[in-house]
Amino acid sequence: MNAKEIFDFLNASNIYGDENTKISKLSSITNIEDNSLVCIDEKRFLEKALNSSASCLILKEKPEDTNNKTIIITENPKEDFYKLLEYFYPQKEIEYGTIKNSAKIDSSAEISKTAFIDEYVVIGKNSKIGDNTIINAGVVIGDNILIGDNCRIFSNTSIHDGTIIKNNVIIGSNCVLGTDGFGYRLINGRHIKIPQKGNVVIESNCELGASVMIDRAILGSTKIGEGSKIDNLVHIAHNCEIGENTIIIAQVGVAGSSKIGNYCVIAGQAGIADHVEIGNQVIIAAQAGIMSNAKIEDNKILFGSPAQDISREKLCIIAYRKLPELLKLIEDKFDVRIKAPKS
Repeated sequence: MNAKEIFDFLNASNIYGDENTKISKLSSITNIEDNSLVCIDEKRFLEKALNSSASCLILKEKPEDTNNKTIIITENPKEDFYKLLEYFYPQKEIEYGTIKNSAKIDSSAEISKTAFIDEYVVIGKNSKIGDNTIINAGVVIGDNILIGDNCRIFSNTSIHDGTIIKNNVIIGSNCVLGTDGFGYRLINGRHIKIPQKGNVVIESNCELGASVMIDRAILGSTKIGEGSKIDNLVHIAHNCEIGENTIIIAQVGVAGSSKIGNYCVIAGQAGIADHVEIGNQVIIAAQAGIMSNAKIEDNKILFGSPAQDISREKLCIIAYRKLPELLKLIEDKFDVRIKAPKS
């Protein structure tokens, strides 16, 4: 494509420089290639882009010196760059309405005429697959499962009996939804398994990354709220409830019967113990630990383990790092030497 074609495609506001500049690919700011287009939405990257081998830049404002680059001006450079990503690199075409010969589907299952069922998929009794839903190779879908419209289940995911997945849901490869939760009682010196008879409900517009594990409830449902996004390698235990539009980042663990509110962010490797209640718009920092039965109010930002208000925890970290100097002051003032106890 040339710059003018991209300008027209984006319905951009202005173009400066050679409109016939050829663009062969898109580049990220960290790896700018020859004859490529780069989106710049932060001024700190502008100089690097102007001095690069890119042939065209998408910016919000024209710089004083364009360094002979072709400049396309748009109101939202990053959003327009995402549009170009989809345009330059379209998704693989799907043969909707196809069921591959190697798929094993129970006669009682209901499959939409517009669904796509790939090789070696297994679908159990009384399960339903909605319109324009894509089930990729090797997915195992148990009995009495409902999967809505416009969903995509990537390869080798296992969905256990009774799970409900609503519309516009994306589930990555190797996920396991609806297995028994990890619940035992110690009786007469033995760990006796607690029956897990509930299910998992994934509301509309959710996305689960690869290798996400969500356990079924003992009774009732383990629920993931509408619009929530869960990164790779996250475990959510039985009877948990995740609110709407919440973000949970890689390697987070949420123990049983915990509740997380709407528009929360749980950062990587955070651990949430059982029966925790987290309010709305709460941020839990990376590697934070939330203790059992804790109740977190709305709009809090927590850090550390056990997690504390982030402002207080930062002061504690600063104070801890100054302990050697403070100890030296005390020793000098009182003419003593403080020694570590013998182990």
